[in-house]
Amino acid sequence: MKTINEKEQKRIMLEMLKFLDDICRKNGIKYSLIGGSLIGAIRHHGYIPWDDDIDIILTKNNYTKLKKILDSETGRYQTLKYGEGGECFSFIKLIDTYTQAREGVHGKLYPKYGIYMDIFCYYPTSNNYNERKRQFSKIRILVSLFARRKIDVKNRTFMQNVERIGKNIVSRLMGYKRIKNTMEKTVNKYNGSKYVVSNWPVYSFEKEIQLQKNIKDYIDVIFEGTKVMIFKNYDEILRTSFGDYMTLPPKSERVSRHSLKMWWREGYEDGEKHR
Repeated sequence: MKTINEKEQKRIMLEMLKFLDDICRKNGIKYSLIGGSLIGAIRHHGYIPWDDDIDIILTKNNYTKLKKILDSETGRYQTLKYGEGGECFSFIKLIDTYTQAREGVHGKLYPKYGIYMDIFCYYPTSNNYNERKRQFSKIRILVSLFARRKIDVKNRTFMQNVERIGKNIVSRLMGYKRIKNTMEKTVNKYNGSKYVVSNWPVYSFEKEIQLQKNIKDYIDVIFEGTKVMIFKNYDEILRTSFGDYMTLPPKSERVSRHSLKMWWREGYEDGEKHR
């Protein structure tokens, strides 16, 4: 199979973003780039040079509408579902089915895993600080149970390996359906709150919680020559999570977070169907 280099990967992901943007605009769905993708849109007007993925996020209602549409897609771009690796994530993973990707252990476990775009959701969380913190902690635990097959014992301490193996055992005892139902009850517990939290928090509590008012309005910006949506109050959101996001990090930190290896699937070389 023909390998895909980083430049081609970014082109493919941009095409996926255009595909998603078109669906959202046609169906009145609002979304925003988030994380490194949002920083890239503001600071670089495209990808952060050393970044290698695209992340977007939606409010609860918009996320529900988009998920229903994407789950029914049967073309090139499809969501990763249960039995294909989708059970290891609490969010939508949109996959380019023309490609095969290997990320850590994923490539060995999930044959349908390909170049992807991550689609997250902001759920309302409690106005009470302590309740908000408890919910956040529970979401973090459930996220780690979803990712139960990620038992990488390399370069980890004995106690870290014990913790990972313990979570693997717990997740298998609970089963995917119970973990999923628990997550849905946890993230859907609050409504009408001033605060929101994502369904895949990766930063600390203080950096993850956002104000509901900051995700109500949207603007269009140019990302790699393509018009996309972002939150109008992106500055407050990014400063909450990253601080001074306009300053470049040290050179030692300008590295990719994902260890991706990618190929065109047989019969789909160069992004064209040949069979």
